[in-house]
Amino acid sequence: MNHSPASSTQAPSDRCFGPVAIILAAGHGKRMKSNKAKVLHEVCGRPMIHYVVDAVRQAGVRRIVVVVGFAADQVRAALADQPDVEFVLQEQQRGTGDAVKACRALLADHDGPALVVVGDEPLLRPEPLAALLERQAREGFACLMGTAVVSDPTGFGRILRDGAGRFLRIVEERDCDSREAAIREINPSCYVFALPHLWTALDRLTTNNAQGEYYLTDAPTLLQEMGLKVEAQPALEPDDVLGINTRAHLAEAHMVMQRRIHNRLMEEGVGIVDPRNTSIDARASIGRDTVIHPFTVITGRVRIGVECSIGPFALVRDGVTLGDRVSVGAFVELTRSDLGDGVAVRHLSYLGDAQVGASVNIGAGTITANYDGRAKHPTRIGAGAFVGAGAILVAPAEVGERAVVGAGAVLPPGRVVEPGQTVVGVPARPLDRFQRSATDPR
Repeated sequence: MNHSPASSTQAPSDRCFGPVAIILAAGHGKRMKSNKAKVLHEVCGRPMIHYVVDAVRQAGVRRIVVVVGFAADQVRAALADQPDVEFVLQEQQRGTGDAVKACRALLADHDGPALVVVGDEPLLRPEPLAALLERQAREGFACLMGTAVVSDPTGFGRILRDGAGRFLRIVEERDCDSREAAIREINPSCYVFALPHLWTALDRLTTNNAQGEYYLTDAPTLLQEMGLKVEAQPALEPDDVLGINTRAHLAEAHMVMQRRIHNRLMEEGVGIVDPRNTSIDARASIGRDTVIHPFTVITGRVRIGVECSIGPFALVRDGVTLGDRVSVGAFVELTRSDLGDGVAVRHLSYLGDAQVGASVNIGAGTITANYDGRAKHPTRIGAGAFVGAGAILVAPAEVGERAVVGAGAVLPPGRVVEPGQTVVGVPARPLDRFQRSATDPR
């Protein structure tokens, strides 16, 4: 077992009582046909485990433990910038019960509730998780499970209840008989356990099942047999519990997440002309009265101001910030660029690594040639400048305030266009010098 060095700095006498989250992320996900850890496959531009970490954090958890196994280094690297995340290594994949038990030494100082979820359910929302934590604390459950009723329970364990509707046990799909397989209330692996009762139950797990593994799903029944309070609450919606096991599941999760993102943005005052043909990253921030036209893709950490117009067929990539009233035309690509208020970027243009002041016009077909084969270089365009259609600004380049770059001009690397100056031609040079050279063959 591995855990972060930070876990060993706390004195053994210190006890923690707030909620901790255990996220199970050790599985291979063989049906994904990938060398990448399953929980790192992306939904709307982000690894799915990032959504799960966000959900438990927003539910009120302040300590998060991620159990890693297959491609453990990949998962650690993906969450390296999350200061409240610790890691435990499951040496061998011997089931979900074994994965949680691997956290025991790390959480030896913890007496509070443990929220246990899986890392491949990116659609989990924080609201039902917070409600489960609150109810468990209020009513003192040894285990409170969040369940869902779905139209197709394939792939999930089933919740068995008695004639009065009381929880009996969870039966994994591989162990179901025909009657049990028809049950539509499923176990999406969402639990709130009271510690240290959970450790006692895990010590009693056996491998007497079709998989020959230690099932965490047996723990609630064991706790109930010990005379402790256990309940299964249908607190989750079908969309919350879409687990990702195949590429088809990944595409389905993307569509659900896109619908949530679009609905949130439209409720905040953003216009999305055709949500079915618009892709927006969950990390994007877009101001009210901005209109996103069809076939636009916004990916990564993008900030767009108010009253902008984007697209159609625009690609706005990570690291872009747009001020207010910015117009981005058809077939425009932007990456790692800041555009001031009132900038217009006409169709078929590309801006990369560009700093553009307010009220600049970027003509159709203009590009910043930011890559020289070895490194990427910046372009700076001052406020009020006018760049004509088809211009090429070879970075590093600088265009001063209110300067003009003529249509079709090519600005060589390192060239500075002074404020108010007009340059034209290939290579670009001041207009008066260009006119003299045209009339004087010397």
